Amino acid sequence: MKIECFPVKMKEEEALRIAKGGKNPIVRALFGSKKINLRIMYLESRYITYEMTYKDNIIVKTIKKKNDEDRQKIRVMVEATTCSASYVEDDIATEVKDVEENDIQPTYYEDKRLTDCGAIMAGRMVRRHVGRNLAIKPVEERKVYRPFYIAIYGDMVEGTKARYMPIAADGNVVCRNF
Repeated sequence: MKIECFPVKMKEEEALRIAKGGKNPIVRALFGSKKINLRIMYLESRYITYEMTYKDNIIVKTIKKKNDEDRQKIRVMVEATTCSASYVEDDIATEVKDVEENDIQPTYYEDKRLTDCGAIMAGRMVRRHVGRNLAIKPVEERKVYRPFYIAIYGDMVEGTKARYMPIAADGNVVCRNF
């Protein structure tokens, strides 16, 4: 299956070092000697560009006697597996890759919920001007996939919980401050 995804920038050896605990001696003591299975999975995300329109309310319109309307665009990445949004500063670089269908984690949420989640985050991100109403609408929406190394500790036994750790393989950092 062909998908649009971020390029993989992390090597397997580096992901294995992070899975073993890196520089943390407590994590290394607990999980460093266990068998670690490493596989790559692609998690679905939505890259959405919103256009925000600021309109004056009726009181400001009567005082100013003019009808001003300001427009602004903002880019948001919504992670489709957790329905969490984050602001994107720069334009993203993607590549088209052919991957197996078992290596893809699709979304369980509806498109409207993902779009609304991104719109709420975009509304929090911008500062509303006093006396102005904000309208947000999506202009462009792309389905992109983020590669993750999934480190599974121990053997996969049916009926038992498997401890795992996702490690972002694309080099992008997601910071949620809201």
